[in-house]
Amino acid sequence: MPPVNRRVALVVTMGERFVNRELAGTGVTSGTAPLLLELRDGGYRSPADLARATGVDKSHVTRSLRSLQRAGLVAVEPDPGDGRKLVVSLTPAGRGAAGAAEQAMGKWLGIVSQGVEPTDLRTVDGVFERFYANAMRHFNTE
Repeated sequence: MPPVNRRVALVVTMGERFVNRELAGTGVTSGTAPLLLELRDGGYRSPADLARATGVDKSHVTRSLRSLQRAGLVAVEPDPGDGRKLVVSLTPAGRGAAGAAEQAMGKWLGIVSQGVEPTDLRTVDGVFERFYANAMRHFNTE
């Protein structure tokens, strides 16, 4: 098997480092950015929905939401339909932070894709779409 695992792991680790530097001082990290991006379409989402959508465990989502709430980027409140459950939404500052996270991630993609032909980039995107679907299927059927 080619050393794709090692290379992907290294690029991801460097990407997290880059995104964390780009977002320093905003209350957003490479670990919390995916939650903001999931919430940016508006409306409310439950922490369990966010865990399923991002493929991370509920305890990580809970810790991340606390951090984002302290930073004023998300609102966590009782579900209007079932007050026993919680729902999460972006604050206006959170919408701005989601945009900044997306911009930082796009900047990293620009750095790592320098010299890559657009057709090759589309192929890589298709392969990672398959990787993502396989990973989500694995974690959602565990």
